Amino acid sequence: MLQKLRERLADPDFRAELKRAVIALVITSSLFGGSFLALFLAFTAQFLNAYASAQYLFIASLTLALIGGLYIVPKLARRARLELARFDISYAPTQETAFFVLLTVIVALSAFNTGNNLLYLVFSILMSVIVASGIVSESMLRGLSVGLRFPEHIYAGQAAPLDVSLANAKRFIPSMSLTVGARLAPQAGAAASAALPAESSAEARVKSRWGWRRKVKPVAALESLAHFVIVAPRAKAQQTIEHAFPARGRYAIVGFTVTTKFPFGFLQKTRRFATSGTIVVYPPVDAAVALPAGLSSALGARETNRRGLGADLYAIRQYRDGDRRRDIDWKATAKTRKLMVRDRMREDDRRVTLWFDPRPTRELTGDDLAAFEAGVAHAASLATKLAKLGALTRLVTPDAATEFGNTPRHIHDMLRILAVIEPQAKAPSSNGVRRVVGEAELEVVFAWSVSAASRRGAAVAFDDLRPNPRHSNGDAA
Repeated sequence: MLQKLRERLADPDFRAELKRAVIALVITSSLFGGSFLALFLAFTAQFLNAYASAQYLFIASLTLALIGGLYIVPKLARRARLELARFDISYAPTQETAFFVLLTVIVALSAFNTGNNLLYLVFSILMSVIVASGIVSESMLRGLSVGLRFPEHIYAGQAAPLDVSLANAKRFIPSMSLTVGARLAPQAGAAASAALPAESSAEARVKSRWGWRRKVKPVAALESLAHFVIVAPRAKAQQTIEHAFPARGRYAIVGFTVTTKFPFGFLQKTRRFATSGTIVVYPPVDAAVALPAGLSSALGARETNRRGLGADLYAIRQYRDGDRRRDIDWKATAKTRKLMVRDRMREDDRRVTLWFDPRPTRELTGDDLAAFEAGVAHAASLATKLAKLGALTRLVTPDAATEFGNTPRHIHDMLRILAVIEPQAKAPSSNGVRRVVGEAELEVVFAWSVSAASRRGAAVAFDDLRPNPRHSNGDAA
């Protein structure tokens, strides 16, 4: 503790703040001390029948007390406002609030009209309940920290397990009846447009704690991820839930919210915690997607007259460091009395390039965006299926490209690109497509419109993926 105090005293800002606090304490103590001294002298003068002096002393006492209040109250109010802003707690009334306030007003009017001491007692109890509820609910939200763990690979429309944890750092007081939520800001992909508030596509106005409205960035709220009945002091509680993200995209985790109505439900208090993180939601993948016509027959492997990992024998040679033990030819080893290994012919696997062109040739409508999302899901399903079939697959877009591969990590790299892709304003350029995929043997083109002359392999037009396509100018898979 002493070491922490020394570190804080070494901070120039802390020393300046401490100096201002000491000066304010000295001035306030002098003013209120002088007020009490003047009041004591006034009573003494009145006892000695010096009424004129007592009158002046009373005026001096009130003046000093007024000056002290005007000096210290604004500082305390500013400090309290900063404290509330640091905790970032908002309040929302409930139905119980209106009923209890109405009951309190009725009891107060009845007590004032009748002068009944029992009604005054009931009124004081009701007021004390309101004050106690505010103090208790405020203490429930102090000393908390929230954590969220999510899997590395999340697919849109599929339930993903989320681990929500809530830690209580208070020494003796437990926290009860807490609901944890998360605030997400869509950054890219379908979620960036689907999760915008209805008031504006770029920003929305929300009501602040004191009633006025302010502009904020669009945020998608997961208001009730988990509910914790009780979190013991100096303990941590954890829950595993399942949540399905409706749309693909990249979500920025803006913060967490902890809400409580404890103990009487008079006010719903919400404390916000700032944090940072990113969740990438992949497009939905259909394992039963059909391969484009003419692509499935061309995906078989063919042997070449070169060494590789095929099935047929290419040559027998002496063992070298790094050769696999499973390739040792024990018969040849016994004859030559040297370790000999079998070389196999290399299989020339077909390579497939998925060219995804998101650049439209016209202004897009809501149906166009739905067709585009269907194209993204179709490309993700096709890329996954081709890679799992063993074909060396790569994805190429105007902004990103992957290498050829078929490993699970390579599949996730392609899905990560498709998760954040969005329609672009620039018109498509067929020259760019030919330049990118010129060395590939097979290709599947995803675009808004695909001409038959530029097609080599297969093509999928987004307009053909509509429920009721307006025209068909490509071979839909």
